[in-house]
Amino acid sequence: MADIERAYTLTFRAPVSIFTGLGIAGLIDRIAVRDVGGLPYIPGSSVKGRLRFFAERLLQTGSLPHSYKLRAQNQPLCKGVENTCAVCRLFGNPSIPALLRIGQASPLPPWDNIFRQLLKANSNPVVHPDVEILPGIALSRLRRTALPDHLFFDEAVPAFSFSGTLFLDSRVTLQETRGGCALVRVRQLQHI
Repeated sequence: MADIERAYTLTFRAPVSIFTGLGIAGLIDRIAVRDVGGLPYIPGSSVKGRLRFFAERLLQTGSLPHSYKLRAQNQPLCKGVENTCAVCRLFGNPSIPALLRIGQASPLPPWDNIFRQLLKANSNPVVHPDVEILPGIALSRLRRTALPDHLFFDEAVPAFSFSGTLFLDSRVTLQETRGGCALVRVRQLQHI
């Protein structure tokens, strides 16, 4: 049986920042992730990680049917393929392959064309015309106050929609598919 392929859409209400970990000395501390054409995108691993986090929270609250089990609280990840929890079965872990794969999310039309036109009109490799530069400050976790001399700047893509594709392995059960759909429906009510 073939894998199940579904499209997904992420719609943001505020500017979104997905960073590469790289910066531009003296200007921007963290730049947005971009594809080879220069368009910003959201890596599938980021989407999958966020969904996994939300699935674990949902299972901890008991909002899903009792047949969906979560590993014991003192156990960080399931160790073997037998008796795996629903989260480790769907999302995988270092010792168990995932049954859910998520592709990158790219800008939806007309935003993809707008970004291409902006990048073509102004191909400055340092300051991209399709993003906002947002300031931030580093906080001390211990004191819960701003750290002195820790001002930084991040690229943020304006609020709009991204789309991508997710793939469910053919070994996913009907019950797991329904649970995944419930997760997505509930997730639509939350902010990303």
